[in-house]
Amino acid sequence: MIINLTETTTDEIVSTLLSEGVSSGSRVLTLVIDTDRDGLEEALVAAHGASLDHPCRVVAVVSPTNGSDDADDDRRHNGHRPDGSLGHLDAEIRLGHDAGAGETLVLFPEGEAARHADTLVVPFLLPDVPVVTWWPYAPPVRPATSPLGALATTRITNTPSQPDPSSALAALAPEYTRGDIDLAWTRITLWRAMVASTLDSLLCAGAVRGVVVAGEPHNASVSLMIRWLRLRLGVDVERVDAPEVPGIATITVRTDSGDLVITRKDHERVMITRPGVERPQVVTMARREPVATMSEELRRLSPDLVYEEVLATFAEDSAQAAVAEERTH
Repeated sequence: MIINLTETTTDEIVSTLLSEGVSSGSRVLTLVIDTDRDGLEEALVAAHGASLDHPCRVVAVVSPTNGSDDADDDRRHNGHRPDGSLGHLDAEIRLGHDAGAGETLVLFPEGEAARHADTLVVPFLLPDVPVVTWWPYAPPVRPATSPLGALATTRITNTPSQPDPSSALAALAPEYTRGDIDLAWTRITLWRAMVASTLDSLLCAGAVRGVVVAGEPHNASVSLMIRWLRLRLGVDVERVDAPEVPGIATITVRTDSGDLVITRKDHERVMITRPGVERPQVVTMARREPVATMSEELRRLSPDLVYEEVLATFAEDSAQAAVAEERTH
């Protein structure tokens, strides 16, 4: 069920929730989504899917549209309602099968209301449960101090949605605050577990001499995997572009006895080829969908210290590049 409210207020939305008998008793968190109209439904599909494991209230704040030809809409975009006052708020309340395992509030602020999205959201935050803010598309420059990010203890960005994901992740690195996380990192959870279990015996023997990671150019998950491997293994890790494969294509580990190769075979499986073993091993490892990555982060709700360590290498590289550029002038 979807209830549409036009020219509404936060008090009216709260009253409507109460009249519909909405209870917050079983909710484990409030998920705030900062999105636009084009990305709204896709973001809600992921949020509602994740809510099946983590019942939550979803509050989606939709960025104002621009360029309407309608005179009333033009006044709204300039911060005025048709009656001449500042600001405007429309909303949807989604319940039942339209809302996952909880209720969903979709807020469409315009004008002055859009400039104070945090004050719109506060009345809908559930008491005594964590607040998570998610940017499924363009992240703010500094998530922790953005209006909606400041409300949350966990802040989730999604640099894989950007035109140049690796650059977007590098831009976020200097602004990192504990509690930030990016879904590019969550996407490689299974890859990291696979690599760790496969290489344990080689690491104990000190047999790893180098690593080559082949993957999609500008892919943020590939960039994170390379930096994680460097930190974990303490060896050189080379990057090779493989434009035909989304994400990570292969990880080749150079050892004293030959190459160990982990290859993405298809959407569901990877193949492990070990030196001296004639028959490769095929292991199930499905590509991670948005519902799975969101569900993992909503389950964690605590700072990921390994991610913090890996992300810091981006900031270190930027600082070193700045120093090198200054020396050349």
